[in-house]
Amino acid sequence: MFNSIQIFGMALLGGLGAGELARRAFSVPRTTGYVVFGLLVGQSGLGWIAPYDVEANQLFIDLALGLILFELGYQVPPVAASEARSRLGAGLQISLITGSAIACAVLLLDFAVPSAVFAAALCLATSPAITIATCSDVGARGERTGLLFTMVAINGCVAFVAAVCSLPLLGADGPVLGLAGAWAVSRELAVAVILGGACAVLVLLGARLLGRRPEHQHLLILGTIVVGVGNAVYLDVSVLLPMLLFGYLTRALDRSNQVVAIRIASDARIFLVVTFVLAGAVLDVGVLAGHWLEAVVLVIARAAGQFTGVWWNRRRLRLNTRSAAHLSLGLQPMSSVALVLLANVHTLHAGLEPRLTGALLATILLMQLVGPLATQTAIKGFGEATGLQSRDPAIGQPAANGRSCGGDR
Repeated sequence: MFNSIQIFGMALLGGLGAGELARRAFSVPRTTGYVVFGLLVGQSGLGWIAPYDVEANQLFIDLALGLILFELGYQVPPVAASEARSRLGAGLQISLITGSAIACAVLLLDFAVPSAVFAAALCLATSPAITIATCSDVGARGERTGLLFTMVAINGCVAFVAAVCSLPLLGADGPVLGLAGAWAVSRELAVAVILGGACAVLVLLGARLLGRRPEHQHLLILGTIVVGVGNAVYLDVSVLLPMLLFGYLTRALDRSNQVVAIRIASDARIFLVVTFVLAGAVLDVGVLAGHWLEAVVLVIARAAGQFTGVWWNRRRLRLNTRSAAHLSLGLQPMSSVALVLLANVHTLHAGLEPRLTGALLATILLMQLVGPLATQTAIKGFGEATGLQSRDPAIGQPAANGRSCGGDR
């Protein structure tokens, strides 16, 4: 019905309008409005955006994903070595407990063990896009927000590694294929680390030559993301880990504060809006209606695992009971990266159980709708939603030395 340019423009303008309506009329995050608009114009509604239209814009989606993951890595605040080890240990434990809870729930739903492992990996990651966009909208600023970004980055890495490791299990027919799968997993992880490190070195060297001029440095970073994503696609590896490492290493190694990072929530908001709209367009409300029970079970298991993991590690993370509950709530949004991984796996393994595919799609849709509200509630609970303070006097003052998730270093 429409060509790619018309679809792009419709997604941008319609998403913008729906996001503002969601914020002003219903006091919910703009990202919820973006997804709802996508549902309305996608296969669940008017059908103006079909799945093949989304596939035609896959290049744009890959670039947006690269930008989002770069910013997530860059937002992880630098801390002392002892604190970094504590956060890493806590993040790994939270991911392990959450993944185990999801896997047990999938087994209770009478799926096979390989399917349970894959579903746990797919559902584990918290959405970096929802976290970044919601934090920007509410003006998140402070120590707890930085901790939230750290936990999102850690469970994203764990989810990526778990997903890569679980893929050979779905198609393994014997020990030979198992060895081949192990080699493929090792290769993909090694390539991801090398690619992310190379991108960081390129930006650090370029920033030193260009100086702190945003217009040139943003072009440098965007160009490096394009090259990094293109190389990942060429080498047949996921963009998740290399772009996440790219962002983290760029900030961690920038000792002289030379890099002026690009912000997707402000400098490149267009990527966020269109990505959420297209994600909503490809999802089908009918799948949620048909698999609501499985979706509810997965959501409850995932939330229970995250709350248990954060509670268990609250002392290590220096959180009181209230802050631990809010951090757990902030981890609820499910990553739309899961949608990309699910599509790839469904293509590679046509024998993937249809009921599992439906259950996972239903879970993704449910968390795309309620996830942004969970993150907004968590930031307000931290007392770090500085952008909402004028409307809600009960929100506490931001930390004196806090840094907005959308600001410069």
